[in-house]
Amino acid sequence: MPEPGSASPALSLAALGEMVDLLGVVVAKMSEKLDQHGETLAAVQKTALESRDAAQAAKAYADPQRYGRHIGNEIDKALAAPLDRLEDLHLGLAADRRDTSRTLDELVRQEEQTLQRLRDDLARAGRWKKRTPFIALFGLVLALGLSISLPRFLAGNGTVCAVLGGEWLRGPESGKQACVFYAG
Repeated sequence: MPEPGSASPALSLAALGEMVDLLGVVVAKMSEKLDQHGETLAAVQKTALESRDAAQAAKAYADPQRYGRHIGNEIDKALAAPLDRLEDLHLGLAADRRDTSRTLDELVRQEEQTLQRLRDDLARAGRWKKRTPFIALFGLVLALGLSISLPRFLAGNGTVCAVLGGEWLRGPESGKQACVFYAG
């Protein structure tokens, strides 16, 4: 990415569209990961509810203290794998969030650079817009000057005079030569 203020052209619409597409891909991947986390959490919640129901049933049929330890151990065994998986997913989500944050920060920086280049281009265009009347006036004066002096300069010899449709004649009184155009 060029530095602000450099003479490089502004990003094309295709490049901006590509940046927007990349941002869409990042958002889609994050959405997919969040959906996976939601499914895992639902499974953990279901397991927890089933474990609670089993504990309540066991309490009604047996000594709570004796079977409480047994149920706790079973719950720990049942929840160990899903909780480990949930922790891994949480760590993955945190890493993805950091990566996404870095990517978004980079995109914001690129957008700011692009906007600064656009502002610089607009300022440059504004300066040229202010110069346009002077350039047009100079062009008009130049065109007027050339339209007056160029035919006289070109008609200075017989060959160019003939090409322009005139005739090279010598004046009887002064003896000077001139290019003469007859109305026809």
